[in-house]
Amino acid sequence: MNIVFLDIDGVLQPYDSENRFYEINHKTKELVNLLSHKYQIDYTKYSIYDILSVYYDWDESAVNRLKYVLDQTTSKIIITSDWRSFKLPNKMHDLLTIRGLDNYWLCDNDIINDELSLVKKRVNEINKSLKKYEIDNYVVLDDMKGLKEYFPNNSVITYDYMNNIDMENCIKILKKKRG
Repeated sequence: MNIVFLDIDGVLQPYDSENRFYEINHKTKELVNLLSHKYQIDYTKYSIYDILSVYYDWDESAVNRLKYVLDQTTSKIIITSDWRSFKLPNKMHDLLTIRGLDNYWLCDNDIINDELSLVKKRVNEINKSLKKYEIDNYVVLDDMKGLKEYFPNNSVITYDYMNNIDMENCIKILKKKRG
């Protein structure tokens, strides 16, 4: 099984993308109801800002590049982002559904709550999944530069959002032969 350990901010959602704040209005409830009906998911239980971020702020080209990587490498997604939730375990699956990424979702990475730095927490979470699942190849797709030190041959570090070079590098890593 091939895995993309996926962060959201700086990968799918550019740093300066704040359209959700401009789009929140009297039609917001209508959008949530429309999405809930379309996907048969109760989006009213999620933060309106999360829903609007996915809908308005995730970069369409970055989402399409990610889908291309996943299709070309028959990979699944494990979410490593701070977007994960203890209280709402299907949150990321449901949000990914809005962008057509739900069929690629394997799970959210286990959240480690301790006093480590964000990089070390992310490293521990990824390492836990590497032990837990039978993974053939993986890529850590994130904007956190410090991860490259821990996963030097399996990291693609984005800047602002996933571009074509990031896409190509993900495919190379996921298609390389182990051994």
